[in-house]
Amino acid sequence: MDFSSAISICFKKYFDFSGRASRSEFWYFVLFVSLLLFGAGLLLGIFMPNNQSLDGVVTLFIYLPLIIPFIAVTARRLHDFGMSGWMQCIFIPGYVAAEMMGMNAPGWIIWIGTTIVFAIFLSQKTDRKKNKFGAMPKK
Repeated sequence: MDFSSAISICFKKYFDFSGRASRSEFWYFVLFVSLLLFGAGLLLGIFMPNNQSLDGVVTLFIYLPLIIPFIAVTARRLHDFGMSGWMQCIFIPGYVAAEMMGMNAPGWIIWIGTTIVFAIFLSQKTDRKKNKFGAMPKK
């Protein structure tokens, strides 16, 4: 699966929390969201370097329409190796703890640690057999 088809599938399955998503579909969508946010941050830094109040608004404006398909593709990715889509919620306490601790060293360590564990968890191999969530997705 290439980048553009992965993004297309994720937007076609905007509210689809059933079925399975391959690793490439999931990671290409993560790359797309990351590039979009990086580009927005870069443009804000160039054109409005001292307007921090606008940073959060623009980031929210860009990320808000991407939250639902991001949760959906993550649920389908978890289905791909036989886990419930609700398993993504197990990582929420780590992010909440990091946010509560603020932007200091312990908060960043918890945030980075949670992100690394989450990425490793979502990088598991595809269940090559048909599982309770459906047949193996196309590459």
